[in-house]
Amino acid sequence: MTTDVDLPVSGRKVAGSRAGGSAAGAPLVVALHGGGYNRRYFDVPGHSLLDLGAATGFPVFSVDRPGYGGSAPLPGGATSFGDHAEALDDAIGALWAEHGEGRPGVVLLGHSIGSAIAVHVAARHPHWPLLGISIHGVGDRSPAHIVDAWRTLPAGGPVELPAEQRRALLYGPEGTVDAGTVESAKVSVEAVPLEEMLEIVGGWPEQVAQLAAAVIVPVQYTLAEYDGLWVVEESRVAAFAGYFNAAPWVDARLQAGAGHNLDHHRLSRALHLRQLAFASECAARMPAARG
Repeated sequence: MTTDVDLPVSGRKVAGSRAGGSAAGAPLVVALHGGGYNRRYFDVPGHSLLDLGAATGFPVFSVDRPGYGGSAPLPGGATSFGDHAEALDDAIGALWAEHGEGRPGVVLLGHSIGSAIAVHVAARHPHWPLLGISIHGVGDRSPAHIVDAWRTLPAGGPVELPAEQRRALLYGPEGTVDAGTVESAKVSVEAVPLEEMLEIVGGWPEQVAQLAAAVIVPVQYTLAEYDGLWVVEESRVAAFAGYFNAAPWVDARLQAGAGHNLDHHRLSRALHLRQLAFASECAARMPAARG
C-alpha cells in the first residue's frame, strides 16, 4: 500500500509517496521524477516501482520536486537543477533522519530531468549516506530538432505538451507499451517549467562531464532505444558512462524495445528489478568500498 507523506524542510512543504518495505539490509530508495510529471510517475497501476519495492522488501519513496504536485516552489521562482538538488538534498536528509535507522544508506533513482538532478545531488557529496545512483531517460546530446523546438517556445509560463507530442516523444512504438498504460499515466502529468526544458538542452550538456566526474558512488545508467529526446547510439551510452570516472563502478546499457518513459513500458518490471538489484548490490558492497 502506498502512503502519502509530507516533509517540512526549512519551513517549505515537500510531498512524497511511500511504500513500506522491511527486508533486512535493504537501503532506502528515493525516486525523482522528470519534467512534466509528478511523483505519481513511479506509481502507475501495473507499472509501479513503489508496489514492487513493497513486495520485495525495499522501502521506496517517490518525491515531488519543488513546484510539482504537493511540493512548494522554491523561493524567488528558482528552477535550476542545482537549486532543486540543494532543496532535495535537505529533503532526503530529512527522510533519512526519520526512516533510515537500521538501513545501510540511500540509493537515488532518477528519470529524465530527475536523473540530471540526481547527478547534481551526488556531485554535492551529501551528508547523508548516498550508496549509489540509478539514472535513465537522460543523455548528453539531444537531436537538433528537439533543441530548436524547445528554444523557440514562447517565453512565459509552464509548457503543456499536447497528448500527441507526448506520445510520440516519450513512448516507443506500438508493441512496446500498452495504450491503457499511457492513458493511466496521465494522472501524473503536469506542465513543465520552460526553464527546465531550456536547461536540459543547454546548461546540462555543458556541465554533465564536470558534474559526473565529482560522483564517487556507483552508477547505473540506462538509455532506451526509442527515446525521442536524446541521440540514441551505443557510442553515446559509452561516452556518457565514461564521464563517471571517479565512480567505483558503472553499469551502463542501451535498453532495446522501450521509449523515454521506460517506467511505463512493457519492460518496466525488468527495469525496476534491475534498479532494486543495483540498490541491493550497492548496499552489499558498501563496507568493502568504504574499507
